[in-house]
Amino acid sequence: MLQLTGHKYKYVGSLEIVDTDEKYIKELERQVEDAIDVWNLTAWEIHHELIPEICNLKAENRKLVVELNVIRKFLEKAKRMTNERFE
Repeated sequence: MLQLTGHKYKYVGSLEIVDTDEKYIKELERQVEDAIDVWNLTAWEIHHELIPEICNLKAENRKLVVELNVIRKFLEKAKRMTNERFE
């Protein structure tokens, strides 16, 4: 059965002429290899760039939360000692 495009093969993503079964199989293999390459690159980027960045941001966030708590305690102590409002 022919597709609406008139092409004999359904999944052709190449500009090269695919007119035989052998060329069609090679084209499908190329597409699968490209998809695997994209998957591997994405997985590498997630594990070597994004996860360490997320861990660094979480550690920085913990430090900032501790610093914020120290500042709040200092302000509470200063308020009690001077009976004034700091805002």
